[in-house]
Amino acid sequence: MYALNRSKFIGYVIEKPELRTIPSGMEVCDVNIRVISKVVKEDGSVFNSTSFHTATFWGGIAKTVGSYTNAGSQIYIEGRLKTDSWQGEDGKARYKTKIIAEDLILLSRRDGDYPALQSDVVGTGLNEVELIGNITKDVELRATASGQSVASTSIATNRKWKNRQTNEFQEETEFHNIVLWGDLAKEADKNVSKGSKVYIKGRLQNRSWETPEGEKRYTTEVIVESISALGHEAPVAMNSENYSAPAKVVVATSAPVTQKEEVAASTPDLPTISYESDIKPEDLPF
Repeated sequence: MYALNRSKFIGYVIEKPELRTIPSGMEVCDVNIRVISKVVKEDGSVFNSTSFHTATFWGGIAKTVGSYTNAGSQIYIEGRLKTDSWQGEDGKARYKTKIIAEDLILLSRRDGDYPALQSDVVGTGLNEVELIGNITKDVELRATASGQSVASTSIATNRKWKNRQTNEFQEETEFHNIVLWGDLAKEADKNVSKGSKVYIKGRLQNRSWETPEGEKRYTTEVIVESISALGHEAPVAMNSENYSAPAKVVVATSAPVTQKEEVAASTPDLPTISYESDIKPEDLPF
């Protein structure tokens, strides 16, 4: 494996998905979801963040999501991030980051959802991204107007697979914009540079802004919650004479436990969304 590109989401379907068939006969379905996830600030305060994402399903899993989900259905998605690019009618490049779904769990009951929860503790969804890849440019550290540190860079992840039709191996590279805040931003600026291999864990965020010319622009970023620089020697403490290996642990296994039904919160009508972008990663205002 060259890299890691894995995402997990629990969210609500925005509108009834439309199942379609491409010329090769493969079925595909795009699903827009609304995700409510818990975010912890540097000062320890917690708030719920709402984000919107698009997931693409292929084959049998596309049939399932197209047949058994409706507006308001709660689903679990696991997959990888992929950014598509194309040229718009105005000749400008367009970009859109979506989730290529590889696993699906239907969380809503067929006979209707449970009543809406009144708790922020157990009522949130899941927005989790994990990446292992190489930094493509040096970290850019700056300060906001309030004095808070923020840094940005990008990570490249590679994927290799075998083409079923040609029986040849193919490889593609994805580039992910990442943003770090506070102490994470400062530490990344000191210890991470172009070419460094890192592991990051965070959440996916879409945002938009208006240029001085009045143009609307969009981008997708991974807001980093933890980062690890990889490929370095073990810490000094691990090499000291005082270090002793832990005792061998014997783990007993048992049959898997059947999980209880997930509690699904009902949701109001949700807006239709579109995250087409007319910018390149290098155009970002960082």
